[in-house]
Amino acid sequence: MALNNHEVESPKLKITATDDSNLWDKDWNITLRKEDKVIGTISFAGEKALGTIPIQIKIDEAYQGRGYGREALTMMVDWAFRFKNIYEIKAVTDRENDKAVKALKKAGFVYREAEGRMETYSITKAKTAWTGLYLFLGVVVGLIFGIVFSHVIISIIVGVLIGVSIGLSMDMASNKERAQVTGQNLK
Repeated sequence: MALNNHEVESPKLKITATDDSNLWDKDWNITLRKEDKVIGTISFAGEKALGTIPIQIKIDEAYQGRGYGREALTMMVDWAFRFKNIYEIKAVTDRENDKAVKALKKAGFVYREAEGRMETYSITKAKTAWTGLYLFLGVVVGLIFGIVFSHVIISIIVGVLIGVSIGLSMDMASNKERAQVTGQNLK
């Protein structure tokens, strides 16, 4: 998937901002690439909160039920989560709009609440996992140093301790930043 600030592409779809100077409040056109035809719009317009943005999608009726809505949602969620201060994306739909509910669920959105006929779904950015990565790197580096200096066990232990320390500090910093933006503590 090609990504830039005003265009997102997949083999089937191309999503383009209609106003490059206002990516967050204006519609983006969803174009079916093989037909070069606009089949709908998607936008982040609406009330934004700390770390949370809304998303709305409209697919022309003739193109509904073919997975384009789910694909467009997934593409734009991935695009939005590239931005540092965005941790959750919310969508509101009529509970009787089965196609919208199905597309949201298939795109990874989870039911959150209902108010009257309207239901809210959201998807959250995954927390970081630096600890696991640095643990693995610590074992590898420790093993290499152990072989070179003939102290494999000690080198692996030192590598693991250093790797876990670095990974934990990076994860804690990421969680602290997320909590500052959203006002929510994550454990």
